[in-house]
Amino acid sequence: MENLYYIIFGFASLVIIRFLLNISKYFYLSTVLAKQDIFVEGRFQDSNEKQKKASQKAGNWVQANQIEIKNVVLKTGIQDQRTSYMEPLGFGYTQKESVTALDNLLMLNPEVMGSSKEIIKRAKGYYKIQALKCFNPLFWIEFIVFLPKELLKYFGVDDNAKGGSVMIKIFQVIYWLVSIFFMYQTYLKNYK
Repeated sequence: MENLYYIIFGFASLVIIRFLLNISKYFYLSTVLAKQDIFVEGRFQDSNEKQKKASQKAGNWVQANQIEIKNVVLKTGIQDQRTSYMEPLGFGYTQKESVTALDNLLMLNPEVMGSSKEIIKRAKGYYKIQALKCFNPLFWIEFIVFLPKELLKYFGVDDNAKGGSVMIKIFQVIYWLVSIFFMYQTYLKNYK
């Protein structure tokens, strides 16, 4: 009976830790969007001195956290968007340039700013859903049933690649067979 308490405590701890990790990233990305909005507000011609100072402070915060923001967003599996634009060189010449949305969070170009906001909002939604999944028992049942697949994906095995897909399936079948064997042995042991 004491082992059951340890299992329940361990599982509850796992649920809480997973929830806190995902919800903290959700709130972090909410802060990023708020700082981006403050930055833009202070860049208008009719902004007062207080808005300009807040804009500068928000811009500095986004620049200081740019690598972390990009890492948090890309961990969701969302791809960074590349936007092309024409850079004037002078004398009637232009050059085609491209920028990524997550590397230029403070660019006042409406296309780039819109792309970066869209990507961050999608990542924010991803973390919200992952946090809420923690309280869904079906999520945990699926997680346990497909544990080898989750572990191999965590270690970087790509399930879209042919070799990775085959390896995941082989480990999954072995896991199921071993699980069935141990459940059968436990059944025989307890009911004899």
